[in-house]
Amino acid sequence: MPMEDHKLLYLQNFLQHNQNYRLEDYIQRVKAWEDDARNCYDKQIGLNSDQFAERMLLDGIFVIQLFLMCRYHQRRLPNDRIFNKPWLLNDVGHDMTLLENQMPFFVIQRLFKMAFGAHQQHMPELLELVYQFFEPVTGMEKLPELAMELEVKHFLHVISLSLLPSERKEQNENHKEMKFAPSAMELVAAGSKCLLDIEFENGVLNIPYLALYDSMEYYFRNIIAFEQCYCKNRYLTNYVAFMDCLVDTPGDAELQINKDIIENWLSNKEAVAQLLNALGKEIELSRDHHFYSLSDKLIKHCQRPHNKWKAMFKRDYCSSLWVVILVITTGVLLLLTVAQTVCSVLSLT
Repeated sequence: MPMEDHKLLYLQNFLQHNQNYRLEDYIQRVKAWEDDARNCYDKQIGLNSDQFAERMLLDGIFVIQLFLMCRYHQRRLPNDRIFNKPWLLNDVGHDMTLLENQMPFFVIQRLFKMAFGAHQQHMPELLELVYQFFEPVTGMEKLPELAMELEVKHFLHVISLSLLPSERKEQNENHKEMKFAPSAMELVAAGSKCLLDIEFENGVLNIPYLALYDSMEYYFRNIIAFEQCYCKNRYLTNYVAFMDCLVDTPGDAELQINKDIIENWLSNKEAVAQLLNALGKEIELSRDHHFYSLSDKLIKHCQRPHNKWKAMFKRDYCSSLWVVILVITTGVLLLLTVAQTVCSVLSLT
């Protein structure tokens, strides 16, 4: 509620800069979209037609102005309460990613087109502005291609698309039993050398780089909630469940931090394990073929005794250059001793 007056200031500023349409024109246009907009919500919204249109318009213009002011500093209001307080801008960004706070993206997109459609060539696409606004907190490297191909539902949907694997895997419903991956320490004990793009080939597990900070749980939980409620392919949910298996203890977390897989912005390694374990708690897994087959490969790898023996040998006898030299020297001396013994036996015969 304290933000409502500020939204009105943004609306006034928006109308001053975009005089092709009056306020009444925008309201009438939003009213024409009312049925489609209401159908985007699970529950009935207790607002009459006028109130609903005003709410859609006020919130829609607010986020458009927010995106534009983020990109073009000259658009900002004098003594702007949001941009003059970085913590408040961060809070607004958090609120805009809550699943329960999403508004239909098509409403914002149509308002944006009304205002800038005639000179769109001089204005970035709305999705570009969305990407730029959320990039600092989500770490999106680029605007997801799928966001331009699919019908985007809302901001959280755009963020979730940025987390999809480069090659989307289809679910395989034939698997009846969900297999859970071994922990990172178990994998190392079985000889997995590197934990860096979730692929497992020739005893090497590759995992994409992950930065963990305080607000990560906030974003992940909302995307997981979105996937659990509305998505058939639950990529982030399965990824979090997989990472939860890998990081079972603080020792697993420390291993991944030391391997530069996890960049830890939390207090300590215990906090990393706690965060991933908390995210993976009580989530419903889908039978994603990629993660199922990956877990199956890891389990079979750990169950082979020779992998553990080989890993133990490397750990105990190949941990440093001097140890390797010592092992080689010992092996050469042993061979020479055997050869000398054989030669002595042969000379006696």
